[in-house]
Amino acid sequence: MVLATALLLAWVLTAFWIALAPGLGLGKRVRAEGPEAHLAKAGTPSMGGVAFLLAAVLAYGLHGGDALRGLWLLGLGFALLGAVDDLAGSRLRPLRAREKLLAQGVMGLVFALWASRLVGYTPWPWLDVLLILLAVVGAANAFNFTDGLDGLLASVTAVILLPFYPYPLAQALLGGVLGFLWHNAPRAKVFMGDTGSQALGAMVAGLFVLTGKLWLLPLAAIVPVVEVLSVVAQVVYFRRTGRRLLRMSPLHHHFELLGWDEAKIVFRFAVVTALAVALAFGGGG
Repeated sequence: MVLATALLLAWVLTAFWIALAPGLGLGKRVRAEGPEAHLAKAGTPSMGGVAFLLAAVLAYGLHGGDALRGLWLLGLGFALLGAVDDLAGSRLRPLRAREKLLAQGVMGLVFALWASRLVGYTPWPWLDVLLILLAVVGAANAFNFTDGLDGLLASVTAVILLPFYPYPLAQALLGGVLGFLWHNAPRAKVFMGDTGSQALGAMVAGLFVLTGKLWLLPLAAIVPVVEVLSVVAQVVYFRRTGRRLLRMSPLHHHFELLGWDEAKIVFRFAVVTALAVALAFGGGG
């Protein structure tokens, strides 16, 4: 069973990564401008995405794979880009936003050109390419913004993946995320980092694309969508008025500063995701 294999491997490999990461200098660097409560998380092992993605790939390969295997190349590209971000400030120069977006755009375009030959959403191939490109790049960044609390992105992603359980690739990702979540639940012993969040966002978007469910993605992934929109709204509002719309963005930080503890936010965002996924897939789409 792919899910069970991936879960067990992710549980073991993530534990190994927790022991290994400090010696490699891969501790979390906490932004001074973030919530004050997060300062205590400084030094927590990061880049845990390496462990659960490796577990998912191994489990998938051991069980023979499926027609969606091309998604792993997309995930690998975004994982490598995320790793550069995770290493920034210690061993590499931090990527500028436009550099990151350019790299994401190139990888997303290559995937979109390939995927548009397999599935179609409009009468115009060029529009399909554009839609797929926007979905992949948008999801990678939205998932990245969502990864800000212990267990938040892992919980939300696990719920989003449930309708795709019949696909071995989705089982592998789900098992990997669940095995990682064991160690990432509050209080987290490891963070997935951009290595994991960007790869998950791109692969989840690719899964929706290749299975003909692209139109369901914005609703099913409502939490990441709202998270990234909260960042955009905060920036636009501040530039126009000089004041903040939210106490802090992304949205989960706003609720933190309202007094909600992390576990409550994670639980409620997972419940909202479950409702959104049920609405998206319950209509027969």
